[in-house]
Amino acid sequence: MSEIKIPDSEVLSQIQQRLVNLENRLTKLESTQERGEYHYDSDDDEVTMPRITMNMGDSGESLLESRIGEYGLAWLGNIVLFFGIIFLAQYMTNIQQPLLAALIGYAAVGGILLLSRWVEKNFSYMSFLFGVFGQLLLFYVTLRLHFFTGNPLIAWKGVGVALLLVVIAIEVLLAFRKKSEFYASLALIMMISTAIISDTTHIMLPVITIAGAGTLYLFYRFGWYRILIITILLTYFTLLMWILNNPLVGNPVQGMPTHQYSYLYLAACAAIFSLVALIPKGEKFPDRIILIAILVNGLLFTALLWLWVVAFFPNDYIWLFFSITLFCIPFSILLKRYSPWKYSPALYALYGFVAISITIYGLYNFPRAYLLLSIQSFLVVSIAIWYRSRIIIVMNVFLFLTILISYLATSESSNLINFSFPLVAFLSVRVINWQKARLNIETELIRNTYLLTLFFTTLYALYQAVPGPYITLSWTVAGVVFFALSLLLRSVKYRWMALAGFIATAIYLFAVDLAKVELIYRIVAFLFLAIISIGISIYYVKKLKKRQN
Repeated sequence: MSEIKIPDSEVLSQIQQRLVNLENRLTKLESTQERGEYHYDSDDDEVTMPRITMNMGDSGESLLESRIGEYGLAWLGNIVLFFGIIFLAQYMTNIQQPLLAALIGYAAVGGILLLSRWVEKNFSYMSFLFGVFGQLLLFYVTLRLHFFTGNPLIAWKGVGVALLLVVIAIEVLLAFRKKSEFYASLALIMMISTAIISDTTHIMLPVITIAGAGTLYLFYRFGWYRILIITILLTYFTLLMWILNNPLVGNPVQGMPTHQYSYLYLAACAAIFSLVALIPKGEKFPDRIILIAILVNGLLFTALLWLWVVAFFPNDYIWLFFSITLFCIPFSILLKRYSPWKYSPALYALYGFVAISITIYGLYNFPRAYLLLSIQSFLVVSIAIWYRSRIIIVMNVFLFLTILISYLATSESSNLINFSFPLVAFLSVRVINWQKARLNIETELIRNTYLLTLFFTTLYALYQAVPGPYITLSWTVAGVVFFALSLLLRSVKYRWMALAGFIATAIYLFAVDLAKVELIYRIVAFLFLAIISIGISIYYVKKLKKRQN
């Protein structure tokens, strides 16, 4: 008998490893076959079955076909069922049986919702669709109790709206129970639809205001930011439809004849959405959503406020903008204390300052308002230091220049206003320089802008205020003052302004005074400018020698 040779341990371990690999590959093939997919695994040691792109299952149907059969036909069936029940209810209404139409509708709703619960375990997606279409059908059947029918079962609009709100409340409770943003969105659409369909100011506008408050709470509770942005857009869209006479329900497009205190709802919606700035940071929503919500709310409110002013308050808008100021400034202080979003106090403070500017214009009109607006600019700089806000500083520079250019382009010259601009520019640049560490302003652009404004407005104010023969002398004095400020404040920028002032004086002296001014005034101007120029030149010579020594 021949002796049986037993493999050594190394060979046995290799055989065992191959068996394990083979078992793993078979397991993968079986799992992918159940999903209708075969593929080639490049990590295996040996070449296996190549990828099959047809995605065939056991029974031979493709994955696409399965998807259409499972989801597409589910949608199709629910849509057809939904409209079938609607047409049946409409038929009953047409034969003067509104009560029977309502009973059939509610019975169908109950059947669909029961069916949704029955198939929930085995057909989850079908159950979801039954639930959604059942709720939509419930809203529609309740809507037809009063609206869009010539023979309403309920004659009173208030009762019809109240029943719709009950349906919406059920939808909101469902959204809370399921913690579903989708169901909350469905409730929102129902609520906005109810508001528009009611076509009554003091139903339409309170309903959207409540919708805005509710959505803000959902955002705070669950972080549902998509529905928040949608609500802001739909709320202002509904307000726009109101002022256009609600054409969505068949009314002609025209302006509303009276305001009916609608501005209270406009203000309430803007204030409610402003509260997003107080919501703490978290992981439920991206940080950028707060800024987007504030900007969208502000822009849409501004656009609609303009429509309200044009339509209802063309000559009586002062109290409206003063009220905005009374809200924005205290609210910005509140945000500075409690808001985690650092940019929010500055945004509301700026909006309040703009409202103050419009209020000042309404009270005094131009050009008198320019004086107060220039003074306000310095006050804004002072407040910006307390807020530690570079945003306010930058925007205030832009507004200050806008006011200045508007004054120069549209109004007659006023010495008091002319000198207010360089004074405000000087005070502003000193305050900013004094508190630049507090403001964390690293660029010189803002201060240089104020200094350039100071230089040119000073020359302009003197040109307008001083009689012609003395303009050269006054500009020379201004240069001397700039030079003195450079020594006092130890700032080279004022020396550059002094030099620019002397150059401007010389150009004016030769270009204008030589031709227009009498000889005696020319002599005085030339001598005065010569003495000042030589004196300052001596100063530079001594300074240079000091540096060399």
